[in-house]
Formats: sequence, structure tokens, C-alpha cells
Amino acid sequence: MKERAAAWLDRLGRWTLAGIFLYAAIPKILDPLGFAEDIGHYALVPDAVVNTLAVVLPWIEAVAALALLTGFAAEGALLTVNLLLLVFLGALGQAWIRGLDIDCGCFGHAQDGAPVLLALLRDLGFLALGFTALAVRARRVRLQSAR
Repeated sequence: MKERAAAWLDRLGRWTLAGIFLYAAIPKILDPLGFAEDIGHYALVPDAVVNTLAVVLPWIEAVAALALLTGFAAEGALLTVNLLLLVFLGALGQAWIRGLDIDCGCFGHAQDGAPVLLALLRDLGFLALGFTALAVRARRVRLQSAR
């Protein structure tokens, strides 16, 4: 019974994160210029890097999401989304501290509209889910190897 519950919790966590990251990636893939504008508003990276980030980052999100959906390289995908969330939280946190009134760009250019503090709190929730999913996955792997 423990193994079955762990399997369902593993799937639920992975699929939820996959849905969030796919939902976030698709508009950014379709509008890299808009996403580049959102990245630029944070004033964290040199302008020369902004366009590259705007093209590459959504694809990392999408590939990680697909890995979470399929279970292929799930541990690596969970580590990737948790690392991305930590980076996003750092960017949002500094924007909030600096009092920047910007669209977070989390779900595509001008689609989110969430104030920075709300986006920060939302991403903290996503990170809690990510850490929980990683812990459940680790427990499930331990249960399987104990057989």
C-alpha cells in the first residue's frame, strides 16, 4: 500500500509541475521578443544575454515538463524545475526589494499581470510542491530498491 500511495503522489506532483511549466513555456516559446522584454525589465543580465535567455529558457521549461509528464529522467527534471524556481524566486525577490513595478513574465508577455509580490508567493508555493515531489520521488525509489 505504501508503494502504491507513493507512486500516485509521485505522479500527482510531477504532472502538476509539468502542467505549470508547460503552461508557462508555451506562450514564451511563441513570443520570444515579448519574453525578452520581460526579462529586460528585471535589469539583471547584460542586454546581450537577454535574447538568448528568452529563446533558451522556455525550451528548458518545456523539456523538463515533458520529462515530468513521461517520467523519463524524472529526477533530473525535478531538480531542473526546482533550480529554475529558485532562480525565478531570486529574480522576483530582488525586483520586489527594488520596488520594480513589472510584469513577472512567468506565463508569457503581458499574460500574467500578477504583482511581483503575488508572483513571488505563488512561486514559493510551486517550490514547496517541487521539493515535496522530489522527496516523494526519492522515497519511492528507496521503497522500490528495498524490495
